[in-house]
Amino acid sequence: MVDILAQNKDRSLRYEQTYNVITFENKMMGLEGRPEYPKEKPWYFRPGKDSQADYNIISNFNLRQHHFAGPEKRPAEDPPKLVRGKKIDLPAMREYNVVTNRYLEHHDDKLQANNDIQRLEAAKAFWEKNNFNVVNACLFDPEKEEKFVAERTEKAKDHGKDEVKKLP
Repeated sequence: MVDILAQNKDRSLRYEQTYNVITFENKMMGLEGRPEYPKEKPWYFRPGKDSQADYNIISNFNLRQHHFAGPEKRPAEDPPKLVRGKKIDLPAMREYNVVTNRYLEHHDDKLQANNDIQRLEAAKAFWEKNNFNVVNACLFDPEKEEKFVAERTEKAKDHGKDEVKKLP
């Protein structure tokens, strides 16, 4: 059983990260003396950084603090961009932390505002698509209902007169 577990661990180390993504501990520690270990993994993506952000977009931490690669392999920070000698700020870090599912500042107020906006958008979408109340069998808008009933009574007065003309 121990041999099978060791083989599985060896196989996983060939294909997975050699660092623990959460704690950044080296998974290869203790295997330095074995042949072919530690083996450098090729960089399959673009060299350097994979995004224009200088921070981890999930945790909002700087890439020097929170990155999937080991501490010595992390990308260096970009120098500040200058236009006409002035520093240009890139987009700031997110105001919402997707890990904790909370806003960093004024969480309750922003959550209430988001809920209000979503409620209004849902109501707008409902009123654009729905005119008829199936439960009460009438239109939602009373003015439209009155207009429909008036048109129906007018049509009922003429209903069938053309058919009578067709009789011999």
